[in-house]
Amino acid sequence: MLDMTLFIGAFAISLIAAIVIFLTKNYHIQRTAKGHAGHARQSAHRTPTPRIGGLAVLFGFVAMACLVDDGNSQIILFLIVSMLPVLIGGLGEDTGYDVSPLMRLMLSFASALLAGLLLSQWISRIGIPGIDLIVSTSVTAAIVTMLVSGGFSHAFNLIDGLNGLSLGVASMMAAGLCAVAYMMGDPLVATLSMILMASCLGLYVLNFPFGKLFLGDAGAYSIGHILMWLAVLLINRHDQIAPFALLLIFFWPIADMLLAIIRRYQTGKPITEPDRLHFHQIMMRVLEIRYFGRQKRAVTNPMASLLIMPMAALPILFGVIAYNSDKRAAVAFIIAVILFVFAYRGLGRLAKRK
Repeated sequence: MLDMTLFIGAFAISLIAAIVIFLTKNYHIQRTAKGHAGHARQSAHRTPTPRIGGLAVLFGFVAMACLVDDGNSQIILFLIVSMLPVLIGGLGEDTGYDVSPLMRLMLSFASALLAGLLLSQWISRIGIPGIDLIVSTSVTAAIVTMLVSGGFSHAFNLIDGLNGLSLGVASMMAAGLCAVAYMMGDPLVATLSMILMASCLGLYVLNFPFGKLFLGDAGAYSIGHILMWLAVLLINRHDQIAPFALLLIFFWPIADMLLAIIRRYQTGKPITEPDRLHFHQIMMRVLEIRYFGRQKRAVTNPMASLLIMPMAALPILFGVIAYNSDKRAAVAFIIAVILFVFAYRGLGRLAKRK
């Protein structure tokens, strides 16, 4: 059974920390509101708002994770320590030190390498016959794990663009991992996933719908790192889990990032150059252009998140249902890809038609 006092504790600590950050914003907002005053190209907000809310999530997660008492304290410590490079890089960007996207990506690779070395864990299965040979040696497994883990942390940061979106998706992903771990009888991963979900929900109170406090790069990259390594632990500890099922749980950020890479490659733009063509940005633009007008961003921003949330939840649900079936998970993944592409193109046509 899961200890719900850990859930309540993580939620309470995260919420209290978020409230403290919000109430003291006048002392730090000159450094912590970078890019959230409507000036950044990818910004979806107009009012200067602190973007260090991720610290509240991490306070809640670390505090309650350290209370987990099942003989796995070393694993928990290593997971927290491995997060430090990407946390520091993200926090530097959040506080106005201009840490480039490339540097943050490199730091996410560093965190992945550190996690693999400390935990002695690498991605051991991909789920595609023949392709699994790529991770059959320790060197190639380490390289693939670094690319996947670092890439996902970066991908998760890319969906942090609307009130409640990234925190909502993270909460659902953590719930999905918790469900799979619970069904596999893995109390450690189930408990840590539950704690992460509760910590995200604590900040969610101030983040949605009015956007009083934002997650920021430190929070987004760190949450992405934690989620990925909970999944690595889970798949390495249980051979029955289908890799494609976990890929479904992680689907939305990965699909959005891959689409961005393809889009920028086709237009000849650098991959690291930000744009305003992510799925959530197109969704908000459609609401503004066709229904509410550009002056109603306080409405279109959270509404876009609400519309996207069920779309992001569907592949997670598929992944939980097909957690132990390679074939069902692979079919569900193909369906999710088709639905994502059609939905994105449909939104694009709606925006252009006006």
